[in-house]
Amino acid sequence: MSEQRTEKAASGQSHVPPPEPSFIRIVESIAVPALIWTGHLRNPLDEKAQPDLELAKYQIGLLEVLEKKTKGNLDKDEEDFLGNMLHSARLAFVHATDAKAAQQTAEKESSKGENSEGEKKDS
Repeated sequence: MSEQRTEKAASGQSHVPPPEPSFIRIVESIAVPALIWTGHLRNPLDEKAQPDLELAKYQIGLLEVLEKKTKGNLDKDEEDFLGNMLHSARLAFVHATDAKAAQQTAEKESSKGENSEGEKKDS
């Protein structure tokens, strides 16, 4: 056992115990991926913001189910935390959807401009 500790210490790894299981941790485990998939948070694995709105929508749906199924059974802090995380995830989803629509519009306008210029040059 002490060999494992020595190896970890030598490699620079230290053992940090996980946080206590709680309702807040459950909400975080669903909400954080939702925020990552909206692009609001960077993916900790590659430090990139790569939105995937379908996955974000799924995670938000899980939060909504959790909210519905726990209604009336949470203490004030838990209820507020769940409500705030759900609100943040929904807001991030709306912003990501708007940004995607704006990007698509800009790409269409850009390709129209390129087509028009190409047609003018050929004439």
